[in-house]
Amino acid sequence: MNKRLLVTAVLASLAFAAPAQSGDNAVKIGVLNDQSSSFSALGGTEVVRAVEMAVEDFGGQVLGKPIEVVSADHQNKPDVGLAIAREWLEEDGVDAIADMANSAISLGVNTLIGEKGKVGLFVSPLTDRHTEADCNGHTVAWAYDAYSTVGTSVKALLDDGAKTFFILSPDYEAGKVQEAWVETAVKEGGAEVVGKIRAPLKTTDFSSYILQAQASGADAIQLNLNGPELVNALKQIQEFGLISGGQSIAVTFLHQSDARAIGLEALQGIRFAAPWFWNKDDESRKFGLAMMEITGNAPGWIAAGTYSAVTNYLRAVEKAGTDDAEAVLKAMREMEIEDMFVRNGTLFPNGRLIHDMYLLEVKAPGEVKEKDDFFKLVSTVPADKAFRPISETACKIVNP
Repeated sequence: MNKRLLVTAVLASLAFAAPAQSGDNAVKIGVLNDQSSSFSALGGTEVVRAVEMAVEDFGGQVLGKPIEVVSADHQNKPDVGLAIAREWLEEDGVDAIADMANSAISLGVNTLIGEKGKVGLFVSPLTDRHTEADCNGHTVAWAYDAYSTVGTSVKALLDDGAKTFFILSPDYEAGKVQEAWVETAVKEGGAEVVGKIRAPLKTTDFSSYILQAQASGADAIQLNLNGPELVNALKQIQEFGLISGGQSIAVTFLHQSDARAIGLEALQGIRFAAPWFWNKDDESRKFGLAMMEITGNAPGWIAAGTYSAVTNYLRAVEKAGTDDAEAVLKAMREMEIEDMFVRNGTLFPNGRLIHDMYLLEVKAPGEVKEKDDFFKLVSTVPADKAFRPISETACKIVNP
């Protein structure tokens, strides 16, 4: 058996000399995400494996207590996700909930985490409400938001000369957030939105939407889709010949699994914003190759981001000398956060972690040198330029 697949609870027989200040007999981390539906390919069980790796790399225990990992599939259903989170926090002694794919589900879990005084290590959700309107000081948003991704990708289109835009978004919370930010970025850049439409979750046939985008005559079509919806939409865009007809296609962000599913022929040259990619540097590559040994594929940034978030959470528990949420969050804000995922990191008091972001481009098939080598770096966007300044936050904790 691969040693990285060992269940962390077996490390319970090990003990440090230092007395534990943990509130119970373990530090428990729950990974709550989609493992069977639309978002499962973006993270799913790959994220669980990454968290198990983080725990093993940390040594399997902290404050003399074992670190335990539990995981569950919320199936993209808000009631299921909230019920699991409530059971974990009220009955099972879970100290922190990580990942939280699906913005709509994350909003209810964020509220629950604040009520129960636990810690949220959110990597997947795009919405910024956890750190803005709904901030409670207990959820850390680790990877990205609409401001950091949309601004980067739209600016690239504007720089290429696009004057008119058509926006295609998914019809759920994250899609509405992206749509609003695209509109803002387009207008601030002196361009015009000539059409927009939202497609229901799990849409498979995008023909009618694509025909509307084509008929709009927009210079650029901004796709805010992800997962299988993005795969289907891009394939149908190729079938309808939008690119050969002169329209530029951009995506707000692209995942490793998306590129694997769509193929480079349909994607080459597309630019997008990302918080990380596995061939970014030697440290990232080391993590990527280790994950590839476990899953067979290079990891996406959700897995890498959750590894980073969990590792730094455990560092904060160690620094604080307790797993009490308030003390741990205070320690996280005070300590230096710099690792293979985070460059130039600063954790704001509203829970937003800022760090460098990257404008990436999909390689042409002939540029690929090894398995899953899909992306190349175009430019680095410094942390203080990529994210909204803390002075502009709507979080009442920071600006009452």
